[in-house]
Amino acid sequence: MDDRPGANSLAAAPNSRRTSQILRDFAASHQEPRISLGTLRDALGDRGFGILLFIFALPNLAPVNIPLLSAVLGLPLVLLAAQLSYGRHKPWFPAWLERQSFPRLGFAAVLGRTLPTLERIERLLRPRLTWLLSWTGERLVGMAVLILAAVLALPIPFANFLPAFGIAIIALAIIEKDGLAVLVGLAIGVASLAVAATVVIGLIKGFLFFLERVLG
Repeated sequence: MDDRPGANSLAAAPNSRRTSQILRDFAASHQEPRISLGTLRDALGDRGFGILLFIFALPNLAPVNIPLLSAVLGLPLVLLAAQLSYGRHKPWFPAWLERQSFPRLGFAAVLGRTLPTLERIERLLRPRLTWLLSWTGERLVGMAVLILAAVLALPIPFANFLPAFGIAIIALAIIEKDGLAVLVGLAIGVASLAVAATVVIGLIKGFLFFLERVLG
C-alpha cells in the first residue's frame, strides 16, 4: 500500500457505508474481550483517519470532566493529524501504542449511547464542496486538526470541549466528503482557539496579580 503524499487520497470517492454502520459491524464481529488500537485501525482500513479522529475526540465531549483525559487522548490525535497533514494513506502507530487496548464491552456500551446521535448527524452530511477535501485540501485540514489536537492536549481548564467538537465534526466531514461540514468544524476550531487564548491570558493575569499582591 502506497503511503506517499498524494497516494490514494481520502477524498477519492464517497464511502458506501456510514461511520455508524462501520462501527456497528466492527463491534458485532469482534469477539475478543479486549480491542487493541492496532486491531481497530486495521479493521477501518483507508477510512481509519476519519473514524479514529472521531473516536479519540468523542470522550472529550462527555459532560463529565475526567482529569488528564484530554492529555491522554491528545497524543494519538496529534499523531493522526500529523500523518493526515503529511498525506499518509493509512494511520501508523508505534508498536507500544498499537498494543494498547480497551474492554470490548465498554466500547460496545459507548457505541450504544452515542450511535443514535451519530446517525442523526450523518443524515445531515453528504458529498458537497468536495474541492475542500482534494489532496491539497486534506493536507491543510490535517494541519488545522493538528493545531486543535495540540490545544486539546494542553491542560487548559474549560478549553477542551470546543476543540474536541471541532475535530469530531471535521472527522465526520472527511469520511462523508462534506466540505461544508469541514467549514463548520473549522469555524468551531477557531472559536476554540479564541476561548483557549482567553483562558490562558486570564490565568496569566491572575498569576501576575497574585505575585504583585504577595511581593508588593
